[in-house]
Amino acid sequence: MTAADPVVLVHGYGDSRRAPWWDATTDRLVSAGYDRDRIHLLDQGPVGTTVRSPREYARRVLETCRSVATEEGPVDVLAHSMGGLSARWAVEHLDGDDYVDDLVTLGTPHQGTYLAYVGLATAGARAMVPGSPFLRELNDTPLSPDVDYTAVWSDRDGAITPEDNAAIPPELFASTRRTRNVRVGGTSHIGLVADPGVFDSYVEYLG
Repeated sequence: MTAADPVVLVHGYGDSRRAPWWDATTDRLVSAGYDRDRIHLLDQGPVGTTVRSPREYARRVLETCRSVATEEGPVDVLAHSMGGLSARWAVEHLDGDDYVDDLVTLGTPHQGTYLAYVGLATAGARAMVPGSPFLRELNDTPLSPDVDYTAVWSDRDGAITPEDNAAIPPELFASTRRTRNVRVGGTSHIGLVADPGVFDSYVEYLG
């Protein structure tokens, strides 16, 4: 396999680019034929500190995608958890679709998660509460017709409750023909980014 596009990796709430699963994901992409020099891990801060609003992180996603695309061409984005909300906001509200070709999200609470109530002291968790103003605005906006969307969700996620809230809402499918939800079984929230079997379920939708 030869990848046509560079890839931007976006971590989620409380996570960091320094977590071992991102190195493992990079290695799997290289094994699948991607150029290591064209895989870009977005740095949003040390582990445990990345709890601000996905709207704020969306600007970092946009800046990274724009910078990479200027040098290397349109990018594919692989985002985990809240990182997928930041990526969607960048694409759909900040004109990031000028730079993004494919967006794959892993365990992203597209429809919120009730576990977010545990972290209400943080802006990131408040944004992920089902029905939050952030999610209402995000899901009231059509998906970009210029981007291919894939949402991977697990029936054993544990962090997204209910688990199928990690699927893109069906009503948004009408705005683009290039959208799919991919269900995987028996995988935890971190397993969605760490498990090589899950990688095999979505790698065909990148590049």
